[in-house]
Amino acid sequence: MNRTRTTRVLALAALTLTAALVATAASAKDAKQETSRKVVVAGTALAASDKIATARDPEIGKTAPTLTGQGFDGQPVTIGGPGTPRGVVFVAHWCPHCRREVPRIVKLAKQGKLAGIEVDTVTTGTSSDAPNYPPSKWLAREKWPFTNVLNDDADQQAMRAYGGTAYPYFVLLDAQGNVVGRASGELAPKSIAATAAKLAAGQSVFSRN
Repeated sequence: MNRTRTTRVLALAALTLTAALVATAASAKDAKQETSRKVVVAGTALAASDKIATARDPEIGKTAPTLTGQGFDGQPVTIGGPGTPRGVVFVAHWCPHCRREVPRIVKLAKQGKLAGIEVDTVTTGTSSDAPNYPPSKWLAREKWPFTNVLNDDADQQAMRAYGGTAYPYFVLLDAQGNVVGRASGELAPKSIAATAAKLAAGQSVFSRN
């Protein structure tokens, strides 16, 4: 092989290597983080209860713990603390109830039925072996409009800290970060809209007869 041909071969190899490195870097940049390395819980965890979705939930009035973990982009995400009244929604990508409930919530948001409250999201129970993985693509496909999304860790520390036992799971917090209600399972859109209006107005989310 003459010197000119050798130079061309080396140059081609260098270009190929450079292209491969660029592609690898781009792929790494676009990769999503589907679970937090560890969710840090600050404050007292909420206890699970069979009285959620009623005014007899023993955790009503208690301050919800603050959760800190990572989002899909790997950046820190915090949920909890004082601020705007909010609903914290826990969803699992493989849960059929969650997969039906998410589009309903998206539609309510588009209709302005969640005005006056913030919606925080926790993706939990994540498993690459389960259907509808990864959660980042699922929520993007559903056009989930809420940006404060925290990925639970492998031990589901976030779900456990809020007393969750079933999906989807909802925890409502007032402007002081105190629990005003909890519920799980599929909720009717009218019920969600009515509850959001009461939460925004600072009213009890339960009807008292």
